[in-house]
Amino acid sequence: MSNEGEMFPQTRWSQLARLREGDETTKSEVLGTLYQLYRKPVMAYLARRGFGHEKAEDLVQDFFLHSMQHGLFEKAENSRGRFRGLMLSALQHYAANAHRHDQAQQRRPAGGFISADEVLAEGGSTAVLGVDRHTPEDAFTQSWARMLLARVVEGLERECASTGKQAHFSIFRRFMLLPILDGVAAPSQREMAEELGLTEKEVANRLVTARRAYQRLLRDEIAQYATDSTEVDDEVRDLFAALSRPA
Repeated sequence: MSNEGEMFPQTRWSQLARLREGDETTKSEVLGTLYQLYRKPVMAYLARRGFGHEKAEDLVQDFFLHSMQHGLFEKAENSRGRFRGLMLSALQHYAANAHRHDQAQQRRPAGGFISADEVLAEGGSTAVLGVDRHTPEDAFTQSWARMLLARVVEGLERECASTGKQAHFSIFRRFMLLPILDGVAAPSQREMAEELGLTEKEVANRLVTARRAYQRLLRDEIAQYATDSTEVDDEVRDLFAALSRPA
């Protein structure tokens, strides 16, 4: 995720044009970035389709190789709908025809896009395949939502650190994130004020500022693949609907 900003400094739709116009090195770089962004949602989908962890690892890399070899994402245009939907459609078609593990092994280059050790270092099968909802499509969407939210939170933390607003992020994390993600009770504003040496009003103001920055970053992230503000609104609703679904 560290090179994501370098790879996609503009809207990702415009960068996808590089798949049509660029050389093989450029195409490989763009596909590699898409892989990093969508690997876990694809893994979650394949797991819910019934593939074991080891086979899913092979198939997820093979899916992106298949997309590169057949120009699946080169055909992507924002006029055809949400990129997430286009990727899911391609994945559904691919998974329906993914019958032989040996074929996946043969087509995967030495080292692949990412090693199995790196996957396990990120939390292993529980972290990658743990999203197990009602359908494979639900699993894909849930994993997409969690990955997107993680990128937004990481961006917010970086922004707060670079502007000397670490307290803003700490307050936002304690009040907004941990209750949602970990189910812990949010502290009172008085408790946070005493902990940080602030007044309750200062805590409230910092929370409002951090929430606004979070909402801006969230919309900016979603807008990378959206065609207009209406689609951004739709994706935001989908994001929180996915996160609110029970296990």
